[in-house]
Amino acid sequence: MIRFLFYSIGLLCLSLGVSFVIHANMGAGPWDALAVGESRLFHLTIGTCIFLNGCILIGVNAFLLKERPRWLAALSIFLIGQLVDFWLRVTEAVLIPSDLMSQILFVLIGTTLIGLGISIYLQAGLPSSPMDTLMMALHHRFGLNLNHARLLNEAIAITLAITAGGSIGIGTLIVACTLGSVIHFFYPIIERMYGKLT
Repeated sequence: MIRFLFYSIGLLCLSLGVSFVIHANMGAGPWDALAVGESRLFHLTIGTCIFLNGCILIGVNAFLLKERPRWLAALSIFLIGQLVDFWLRVTEAVLIPSDLMSQILFVLIGTTLIGLGISIYLQAGLPSSPMDTLMMALHHRFGLNLNHARLLNEAIAITLAITAGGSIGIGTLIVACTLGSVIHFFYPIIERMYGKLT
């Protein structure tokens, strides 16, 4: 029950954070910027593109980790995609930044929610998003700490997003440069909390 609770709360936080950053209109987070670009190109929802990108990354992660593809991870990325579409619809009329300061605030709130959500749902040990599994794969394969692994993860995503004409801007750089630190900060705290509860 605790595992499912952490998993659910984590995904809700993560997807809400994504919607904050997108609504800030300063450029989406790296992987989300790629999905925004693809949604314009292929006339699909952002959540659907997040899901399709995740399915491709399942294969990439299997190669990096030298293991069989974790196809159950498709469930996580499907849920994240659906929740992102849900939050974007629900918050569309509410999360409207009026000036530059509120835009920056939206990006910072969104980044914090994303990092917190990732730190929470990873504790459950249930299938994680392929984007987050890529961070862990880089962490284990190349011995990088979580911050550096996330930075490399984001650099890959930004490169792909630029190619797809994604939503790149100052917000993208803020997310890319700070998300790893947010996860690095929250992960051990949530890990200790999860350990006490279980």
